[in-house]
Formats: sequence, C-alpha cells, structure tokens
Amino acid sequence: MDDFLDTQLLPTEACIVCTETFSSTHQPVALRCNHILGYSCLKKWIRSGHGNTNACPFCRQVIFETPKSRDTSFDPPSIWKALNEQPTERRCAFMSELWKRQQTLWTKDQTGNFSVTSLLNEVVIPSLAKIGNGESNPFTDCRDLVFASWRSLGRPNAAHGLAVPLVRLARLMSQASSIMPKWLTSVQRMNVLFWEANSCFGLSATTLSWNHLIEAAHLNVPRYFPLLHVYTVLVSQNIVHNPEPREWPKKRHEVMNLVVDRCVKRIGWRWEGKPSNDFKDMLVFVYEELRRHQLDGGRLSLRGREGEENVVKGLWGMAAWTLRKNAE
Repeated sequence: MDDFLDTQLLPTEACIVCTETFSSTHQPVALRCNHILGYSCLKKWIRSGHGNTNACPFCRQVIFETPKSRDTSFDPPSIWKALNEQPTERRCAFMSELWKRQQTLWTKDQTGNFSVTSLLNEVVIPSLAKIGNGESNPFTDCRDLVFASWRSLGRPNAAHGLAVPLVRLARLMSQASSIMPKWLTSVQRMNVLFWEANSCFGLSATTLSWNHLIEAAHLNVPRYFPLLHVYTVLVSQNIVHNPEPREWPKKRHEVMNLVVDRCVKRIGWRWEGKPSNDFKDMLVFVYEELRRHQLDGGRLSLRGREGEENVVKGLWGMAAWTLRKNAE
C-alpha cells in the first residue's frame, strides 16, 4: 500500500498539454481515463484539433460520442443518389439557378444550340457552387467532382461521369425555355417534374431518347412517364404561346406537318432517334384534344399541377386506343 501511495498517486500541478501551471485562469479538469489537463487546452483540442478530437489526446479513450456523419462516398453514383435525395426546396433552388444562368446564354446565342463547354462553365458548375455555398453537402461534392474531372480531361466539349446527367438536364431546360413562359420556370412542381424527367435516365445516357418517350406514350413503362408528362406540358404550352395559323389546315398531312414542326422539331430536335409514324399519329390526336380544350373550351394549359398526371395518362390512353381502332 505504501508503495502504491508513493509511486502511483503523484500530485499534478501543471497541464500535460501546454505544461503551464494550473491557476485560477487555467483550471484543471479530469477525464474518465484519469488524465488531467487544462480546461482551455481541452476545449481547444475538441474544437480545432486534428484527428479523433472526441477522444483523450494522450490515451485516445473516447470522451464523448459524435453524431454519425453523412455518407462521404465521393463517386458519381453516390453523389447522384445524394442529389436525388435532397429536399425538394434545395433541388428547386438549384433548378432556379440553372434557369437564370441559361437566360444569359440565350442572350449570347439565340439558336439555343449551346455547347457542352458553355453549359458546364457558365451554367452547371456555377449553379452547383451557388447552392453548395462552400459547405459540406452533395451540391458542393458534385461541383468539386465535376470540375476536377472536366479540368483533368482538358475541359473537352463533352460530358463525362457525373457531368452527363447535369448537362442532359440543362439541355432539356434550354429546349423548354423557348416554349414555356418565364413565370412557369419558378413553379416548384414544374421544376420537380423536370428533375424527375431527367433523373429517370440515370447516369450514363448522354441525351434523351424518342424511343423511351414512345414507350411512355403507350403507358407501358412507368419509369419514363415523367418525361411524357414534361413533353405533354410543352405541347400544351406551345399551343398557348405559339401563334395559330390564320386558317387551321384541313388536310390530314398538313395538320401532321404543322404538329411535327411545333412538337418534334422544336422540342426534341436534339434527342436520340426519331419518332415513329404511330407516335406522330398519337401526337396529332393529343395536340388537337389539347387545342380543343384550351382554345375552344377555355381551359387552362397544362403546367405540372398536382393530379395532372391523370389528364396526361387519359390523353395518351385515348390516343393509343384511337390508333388501334383505326388500324382494325
């Protein structure tokens, strides 16, 4: 016992971190591991130290539990998944930045045929940086990975990796911005619809596809329905904001040419593939139904409202039924 008292219980007068003597302004604290150090030194270690700052700086015994950090995986699939799981308000704020910056591009090039370089450098990367705000979040991670990858490749006029779905989204929006009124781009539900329409194509598809839209139009592939919804909204907005011809054509092929010019060449001119003849017949039916309801019936155009999905499904379902009936 005497040996224990003489050798193990040693008085402590100085902080083992800074080696300064304890005083009224540098008071000692004892951790659960029995190490004694100055309160101010411990506070500095916890707040600005390096490594496991929730543990004793000497024996590394944990002194308090830290909240579980978010998934820090830094690869395209993980970051893309994290972006899709962001709150609606955050994603819509990002979309608003994309719309705003694309308007600047339109003032420079009114053809809307923007290069990948322009979209990345002037639209996508600055928008990610603005929403990320330099903080640790998926938008900042996305900006860092997209910019680093693009720069390492020599800033080519092509999208790679995580840049692919973002450039694809920007292209979809740029095509729509020449048709939709500006106020509609600020509607949250509309922005969610655009995000979902792009997201259903995943990470690898560089462009949207007419074949997938055709599949969605027959209502057999729910995955691509958001794209069909966006497309139908654009058709509806085209009817409202594109001036009518002085006299509506009476011959079927003339109607077909007009609808194809407005809804294929104007909307999906950069998409992969081309619409089939059956799809164009269905499109004419949908166009004429929307035109009848909006211009003759005085009903509101489609604009991504809640419950509008049923209207879209009804229009294309009737178009498919009419196509089958005419083929009998």
